[in-house]
Amino acid sequence: MRDIFELEKHTEIDRNQSYIRSYPHLVAWLGGRERLNGGDVTCAAHMVYGWMPTVLELHVSDGFGVDDAAVLLNMARREGKLADPAVAQLAGLVNHSVVGASKLLHFLSPEAFAIWDSRIYRFIYQKAPHQYRVNSVSEYQGYLELLRDLQRDARFPSFHASVNEKMGYPVSALRALEVVMFLNGAVSEISS
Repeated sequence: MRDIFELEKHTEIDRNQSYIRSYPHLVAWLGGRERLNGGDVTCAAHMVYGWMPTVLELHVSDGFGVDDAAVLLNMARREGKLADPAVAQLAGLVNHSVVGASKLLHFLSPEAFAIWDSRIYRFIYQKAPHQYRVNSVSEYQGYLELLRDLQRDARFPSFHASVNEKMGYPVSALRALEVVMFLNGAVSEISS
């Protein structure tokens, strides 16, 4: 992985992009709900899929639906973590996608969960982000560990302050790291 702290110095963030402008509103909407219910999960899933080029499908199966997802999301918010089987259940509900589950978790609790997608995978691993690689709960959990390690770097406070300045509003530590990876993930040289 390239040095994200050096790379950030050269990363431009266009505050006029819908992706950047809409972010704090999505965080605020979910943050404004003290306790989620199934209806909130449905609305939140549609909101985060508004960021994606994929149509949302909620796959209720094996007795796991939006009300069950609300229980998991409320627990994730409260505890700041979610075990692999629970992340897999959320992913199964939301388009069978770890990416979709990560976005739901992030907007619910931006300090505890980061957004995961193919551009992030490409940035970290310098490999083609095939579906079987990206749609992996263990890869997502490993990414969260990587981000926690990067936060312990002595350069992180100035990095975070710079990203906040470029964004035009404060973001969580995880979002600061993720957005730099995301913006630079499309230009990475990759191998198959």
